[in-house]
Amino acid sequence: MRLKPPHPGSLVALAILALVAGGFLALLQTGSEGSNLLAIGPYLLRVLAFSLIQAGISTILSLSFGVALALALTRRRFLGREPLLALLGTTMVMPTIVVVFAVLTVYGRSGWLAQLLIGFGIDAPLSIFGYPGILIAHVFLNAPFVAKIALDALGTVPAEQWRLASSLGFGPSQIFRHLDWPVLRAEISGLASLVFLLCFKSFAIVLALGGGPGRATLEVAIYEALKVDLDFARAASLSLVQIAICLTITLLLHGTLARPPVATTLRGAIPRPDAADRRLRALDFVVLSIGLLFIGPLVLSILTGFSHIGAITELDLLQALVTSLGIAATAATLACCLALFLGAAARNRRIVLRSPRTAALFDLIPSLLLAMPPFALTAGLYLIVRPFADPSLAGLALLPLINGLASLPFVYRSVAPRLMLAEERYGRLSSALGLEGLAKLRIVDWPLLQRPLGSAFALAMALSFGDFGIIALFGGAELRTLPYLLYERLGAYRFEEASAIGLIIVLVAFFLARLSGRLSYARD
Repeated sequence: MRLKPPHPGSLVALAILALVAGGFLALLQTGSEGSNLLAIGPYLLRVLAFSLIQAGISTILSLSFGVALALALTRRRFLGREPLLALLGTTMVMPTIVVVFAVLTVYGRSGWLAQLLIGFGIDAPLSIFGYPGILIAHVFLNAPFVAKIALDALGTVPAEQWRLASSLGFGPSQIFRHLDWPVLRAEISGLASLVFLLCFKSFAIVLALGGGPGRATLEVAIYEALKVDLDFARAASLSLVQIAICLTITLLLHGTLARPPVATTLRGAIPRPDAADRRLRALDFVVLSIGLLFIGPLVLSILTGFSHIGAITELDLLQALVTSLGIAATAATLACCLALFLGAAARNRRIVLRSPRTAALFDLIPSLLLAMPPFALTAGLYLIVRPFADPSLAGLALLPLINGLASLPFVYRSVAPRLMLAEERYGRLSSALGLEGLAKLRIVDWPLLQRPLGSAFALAMALSFGDFGIIALFGGAELRTLPYLLYERLGAYRFEEASAIGLIIVLVAFFLARLSGRLSYARD
C-alpha cells in the first residue's frame, strides 16, 4: 500500500505548532530553577488585577463611545463625513507608540490642555500617567475601530426592512429595537472580546503611560522579566497565565466571529425615518461634538510633525526607515505564504476529504496565535538560536517571524474564504483537467485571490511597520526601526523630532491601510 504524502498545509501547521511549543519549552527549561507561580503570587495578583480592570474599563468605554458614534454617523450626512470615515478605518493600524506621543502632547504635564488651562488662569498640575493616560489612549485606538465596524453592520439592514418601517410609521425607539439593535447585538460580543484582548495584551501604551511598576499588564511584566531582571522562569510563569486567559477569550472570539454571514440586498442610500427627530438630532450633535473634541486634538498633534520634518534629516532616520520597510515586507510575505498553505489545507479537508472538523483545526491555528505572548515566544526562540547567532542578527531574523505570525490571523481571514470560493466554483473542473499544485494556484485560484491577497499583504505590512513590541527587546544602536527611534526621541524629551518621526510612521501606515481597503473592496 502506497502512503500518500501529507498536504503541505499540514506540514506548515505542524511547523507553527512546533515553533510555538519549542519556544515555550526552551523558556521553561532555562528558568526551571527560578521563581514559580507561588513565589510571585502577590505580584501576579496585582498585575492581573490591573490588566483585567484597565482592559474591562477600556472595553466598556470604547464600545459605548464607538456604538454611539456609529449611530450618529449612520443617521447624519454632513460635509467632511467621508474623510472622517477614512480616518476611523485607519485607527486599526495606528502605531501605539504614535498614540503615546499624541496623548503626551495633548494631555501631558506641559501639553496643550495644560497650556489652555494656564491661559484661563488655572494652574492645576495634570498627571496623565496611570489609568487616565492608558484609558485615553485605548479609547482613542479602539472606539473609532468599533464605530467603523458597527457602521458597516448598520449599513447591511435590507432596503425592504426600511421601506416596511416607513410604511408602518416606526418611531425612533421602534427603529432602534427592530432594525438597529439586531445587527449591533450580532457584532457587540465579537467586538467586545477583540477589544478586551487587545487592551489586556497592551504593551507600548502601558509601558509608556503606566507611570511605574505598579501599573503593568502581563505583557509589560513579561517584558520586564526578560529585559530588566533576566528572570526567564518568571517570564514563563506569567506567559502561562496570559496564555490561559487569552486562549479562553480567543476561543470565545473564534466562536462569535465564525457565525454564518447575513444575507443583504444591494440598495442605494435610503433616508432613515428617524433622522428628522429633534431629540435624536440633538443627541447626535452632542456625540459628534464629543468625538471631534476627543479625536481632533490627538490627530492634530500628530500632524504638527510636518513643521519639524527638516529637523530629522539624518542618517539614523533613513536607516530606520529602510529597516522598518524590510522587516514589514518580509513579515507580510511570510504571513501570506502561511495563510495560503493553511487555507489550502482547510479547503482540501473541508471539500475534497469531507472532513469539516479537521478543517476547523486549520481555521483555529491562526486564531490561537492571538493568545500567544509575543515576548515570551520571542525569548524562547532566542534561547534556541542564541548559540548560533549574535543578538542583533537574531533580532533581525525573529522580528519578521514574530510579526508575520502576529499578522497571520488577519491575513487568513482574507485569504481562506476566497480559496473556498474558488474550489466551490471550479474544483470539479480543475480535477477533471488534472490541475494541481502551482498550476491550479495560477489558473484557478489566482484570479479570485489576487485582490484579497494584495489587500492582506498591505494590511500585514502596515501592522508590522508600526509595531513597537519585539523591537523593544532587540532594539539598540545596531538594530533600530522607526517606532524604536520614536521611543528613543520621546525618552530624550526631543518632542519636535518625535512628532516628525510619528508623522512619517502614520503616513506610511495610512497609505498601506488605504491600499488594503481599496483592494479589499475592488471587484475581481
